[in-house]
Amino acid sequence: MTNQRADIISYPEFIKKSKKPVVGPAIWKWEDVHPRLMNEPSGAVSLVNKDVGESGGVSPTLNALFQVIKAGDKERHSHRHTNVALFLVCEGEGYSMIDDEKLEWKKGDLVLAPAWSDHGHYNTSDTEDAILFTFQDVPLVSEMGNWFIEEPTGSMPKHIVKKSEKVTK
Repeated sequence: MTNQRADIISYPEFIKKSKKPVVGPAIWKWEDVHPRLMNEPSGAVSLVNKDVGESGGVSPTLNALFQVIKAGDKERHSHRHTNVALFLVCEGEGYSMIDDEKLEWKKGDLVLAPAWSDHGHYNTSDTEDAILFTFQDVPLVSEMGNWFIEEPTGSMPKHIVKKSEKVTK
Protein backbone atom coordinates (compact mmCIF):
# COMPACT_ATOMS: atom_id res chain seq x y z
CA MET A 1 0.00 0.00 0.00
CA THR A 2 1.21 3.51 -0.67
CA ASN A 3 -0.11 4.88 2.65
CA GLN A 4 1.31 3.31 5.82
CA ARG A 5 -1.98 3.75 7.69
CA ALA A 6 -4.12 2.22 4.97
CA ASP A 7 -4.86 -1.50 4.88
CA ILE A 8 -7.29 -3.91 3.27
CA ILE A 9 -8.66 -6.87 5.21
CA SER A 10 -11.32 -9.49 4.53
CA TYR A 11 -14.82 -8.94 5.82
CA PRO A 12 -14.62 -11.99 8.17
CA GLU A 13 -11.39 -10.48 9.62
CA PHE A 14 -13.24 -7.17 10.13
CA ILE A 15 -16.04 -8.99 11.99
CA LYS A 16 -13.45 -10.72 14.20
CA LYS A 17 -11.77 -7.36 15.03
CA SER A 18 -15.18 -5.80 15.77
CA LYS A 19 -15.97 -8.23 18.57
CA LYS A 20 -15.41 -6.71 22.00
CA PRO A 21 -15.05 -8.56 25.30
CA VAL A 22 -18.16 -9.15 27.36
CA VAL A 23 -18.48 -6.78 30.31
CA GLY A 24 -19.48 -8.54 33.48
CA PRO A 25 -21.43 -7.16 36.41
CA ALA A 26 -19.57 -5.22 39.08
CA ILE A 27 -20.33 -3.57 42.39
CA TRP A 28 -18.70 -0.64 44.13
CA LYS A 29 -19.45 -0.58 47.87
CA TRP A 30 -20.13 2.83 49.42
CA GLU A 31 -17.98 1.77 52.39
CA ASP A 32 -15.03 1.64 49.93
CA VAL A 33 -15.97 4.62 47.75
CA HIS A 34 -16.80 7.18 50.44
CA PRO A 35 -13.47 7.21 52.34
CA ARG A 36 -11.53 7.29 49.07
CA LEU A 37 -13.69 10.19 47.83
CA MET A 38 -13.34 12.20 51.03
CA ASN A 39 -9.53 11.81 51.01
CA GLU A 40 -9.05 12.49 47.29
CA PRO A 41 -7.35 15.89 46.76
CA SER A 42 -9.11 16.38 43.41
CA GLY A 43 -12.51 15.89 45.08
CA ALA A 44 -13.56 13.21 42.58
CA VAL A 45 -13.11 9.47 42.03
CA SER A 46 -14.03 7.45 38.94
CA LEU A 47 -15.52 3.98 39.04
CA VAL A 48 -13.92 1.51 36.64
CA ASN A 49 -15.02 -1.93 35.47
CA LYS A 50 -11.78 -3.75 34.64
CA ASP A 51 -13.58 -5.66 31.86
CA VAL A 52 -13.78 -2.53 29.67
CA GLY A 53 -10.01 -2.24 29.29
CA GLU A 54 -8.47 1.06 28.20
CA SER A 55 -11.69 3.11 28.10
CA GLY A 56 -11.79 3.23 31.90
CA GLY A 57 -15.56 3.32 32.19
CA VAL A 58 -18.14 1.16 33.89
CA SER A 59 -19.22 -0.06 30.44
CA PRO A 60 -17.87 0.47 26.91
CA THR A 61 -20.11 3.55 26.51
CA LEU A 62 -20.60 4.91 30.05
CA ASN A 63 -18.43 6.24 32.86
CA ALA A 64 -19.41 7.10 36.41
CA LEU A 65 -17.79 9.18 39.11
CA PHE A 66 -18.45 10.65 42.51
CA GLN A 67 -17.50 14.22 43.30
CA VAL A 68 -17.64 16.08 46.58
CA ILE A 69 -18.30 19.80 46.80
CA LYS A 70 -17.03 20.84 50.20
CA ALA A 71 -19.16 22.85 52.63
CA GLY A 72 -18.77 26.54 51.96
CA ASP A 73 -17.33 25.96 48.47
CA LYS A 74 -19.24 28.61 46.56
CA GLU A 75 -16.72 29.09 43.75
CA ARG A 76 -16.89 26.20 41.33
CA HIS A 77 -15.28 27.04 38.03
CA SER A 78 -17.60 26.59 35.12
CA HIS A 79 -16.54 24.31 32.29
CA ARG A 80 -17.98 22.47 29.35
CA HIS A 81 -17.31 19.28 27.44
CA THR A 82 -18.66 17.38 24.47
CA ASN A 83 -20.06 14.58 26.62
CA VAL A 84 -23.45 14.56 28.33
CA ALA A 85 -23.44 14.55 32.16
CA LEU A 86 -26.22 13.46 34.53
CA PHE A 87 -25.71 14.42 38.18
CA LEU A 88 -27.54 12.52 40.92
CA VAL A 89 -27.40 14.41 44.22
CA CYS A 90 -26.48 11.91 46.95
CA GLU A 91 -25.84 14.37 49.79
CA GLY A 92 -26.31 18.05 50.47
CA GLU A 93 -27.96 20.90 48.65
CA GLY A 94 -26.92 23.60 46.25
CA TYR A 95 -27.39 24.58 42.67
CA SER A 96 -25.92 24.17 39.21
CA MET A 97 -25.57 26.96 36.70
CA ILE A 98 -26.11 25.44 33.26
CA ASP A 99 -25.97 27.84 30.31
CA ASP A 100 -26.95 30.74 32.61
CA GLU A 101 -29.91 28.82 34.07
CA LYS A 102 -29.86 28.26 37.84
CA LEU A 103 -31.09 24.79 38.82
CA GLU A 104 -31.46 24.35 42.58
CA TRP A 105 -30.98 20.80 43.86
CA LYS A 106 -31.07 18.71 47.02
CA LYS A 107 -30.57 15.03 47.92
CA GLY A 108 -32.33 12.74 45.45
CA ASP A 109 -32.53 15.25 42.57
CA LEU A 110 -31.15 14.48 39.11
CA VAL A 111 -29.64 17.26 36.97
CA LEU A 112 -28.76 17.10 33.26
CA ALA A 113 -25.93 19.08 31.67
CA PRO A 114 -26.29 18.60 27.89
CA ALA A 115 -23.19 18.20 25.75
CA TRP A 116 -21.14 21.43 25.41
CA SER A 117 -23.28 23.27 27.96
CA ASP A 118 -21.46 25.70 30.23
CA HIS A 119 -21.96 24.37 33.77
CA GLY A 120 -20.68 24.60 37.34
CA HIS A 121 -21.93 23.30 40.70
CA TYR A 122 -22.25 25.21 43.96
CA ASN A 123 -22.75 24.01 47.54
CA THR A 124 -25.06 26.38 49.44
CA SER A 125 -24.32 24.89 52.88
CA ASP A 126 -21.58 26.23 55.12
CA THR A 127 -21.58 23.05 57.22
CA GLU A 128 -22.41 20.02 55.01
CA ASP A 129 -20.59 18.64 51.98
CA ALA A 130 -22.52 17.92 48.80
CA ILE A 131 -21.86 14.69 46.92
CA LEU A 132 -22.83 14.25 43.27
CA PHE A 133 -22.83 10.92 41.45
CA THR A 134 -22.15 11.64 37.79
CA PHE A 135 -22.98 9.47 34.78
CA GLN A 136 -21.35 10.43 31.47
CA ASP A 137 -20.95 9.06 27.96
CA VAL A 138 -17.22 9.86 27.84
CA PRO A 139 -16.10 6.40 26.58
CA LEU A 140 -18.49 6.66 23.63
CA VAL A 141 -17.60 10.26 22.75
CA SER A 142 -13.90 9.49 23.17
CA GLU A 143 -14.14 6.40 20.95
CA MET A 144 -15.59 8.61 18.20
CA GLY A 145 -12.64 11.00 18.60
CA ASN A 146 -14.94 13.88 19.61
CA TRP A 147 -14.07 14.45 23.28
CA PHE A 148 -13.18 18.07 23.99
CA ILE A 149 -13.03 19.93 27.32
CA GLU A 150 -13.00 23.67 27.90
CA GLU A 151 -11.97 24.28 31.50
CA PRO A 152 -12.57 26.91 32.67
CA THR A 153 -15.16 28.11 30.19
CA GLY A 154 -13.62 30.67 27.85
CA SER A 155 -10.19 29.03 27.77
CA MET A 156 -8.89 27.17 24.74
CA PRO A 157 -10.75 23.85 24.27
CA LYS A 158 -8.53 20.77 24.68
CA HIS A 159 -8.94 17.71 22.49
CA ILE A 160 -8.68 14.90 25.03
CA VAL A 161 -8.43 11.97 22.63
CA LYS A 162 -4.78 11.02 22.21
CA LYS A 163 -3.32 10.65 18.75
CA SER A 164 -2.49 7.15 17.65
CA GLU A 165 1.14 6.21 17.38
CA LYS A 166 2.80 6.63 14.01
CA VAL A 167 2.70 3.53 11.86
CA THR A 168 6.12 2.39 10.69
CA LYS A 169 7.10 -0.46 8.45
